[in-house]
Amino acid sequence: LIGVTERGICWLSFMQSDEDPREEMELMKAHWHNSIFHQDQQLTATFVDKIFHPSKQREISRLHVLVKGTNFQLKVWEALLKIPMGEVTTYQNIARCVGSPAAMQAVGSAVGSNHIAYLIPCHRVIRKDGVLGEYRWSPTRKKSIIGWEMAKTEKL
Repeated sequence: LIGVTERGICWLSFMQSDEDPREEMELMKAHWHNSIFHQDQQLTATFVDKIFHPSKQREISRLHVLVKGTNFQLKVWEALLKIPMGEVTTYQNIARCVGSPAAMQAVGSAVGSNHIAYLIPCHRVIRKDGVLGEYRWSPTRKKSIIGWEMAKTEKL
């Protein structure tokens, strides 16, 4: 599910094939509770194409996002944007990067509250013991995305 405004992508989430898309839509509407929603699959398809079509991956850097969160969440999400594709980091490292080395649980909470999946790469954060950990859109999807990115960036 993708949500866009004139200012940028404001929502990007994944759903399982057996999930009711209306539930995810209600989550987006609750997050952006003062907004008016219009369905335009032609418009959103252009964004999805830029994000997920292999030949257009360079266009991702030209996309804008619109986020809403606390100052701490914004710092964490900004740190996530600095993790290169094909690499992972730990919650502990993100906590250090945002100047709060003891706030690993708060970092985990901020990572988990990201509403723009994939573009703000919360999937690139793992536990310090190397375990991938949880992912809002399923641990299997997290593992798949990390593997796909690593394969794309692997130098031959």
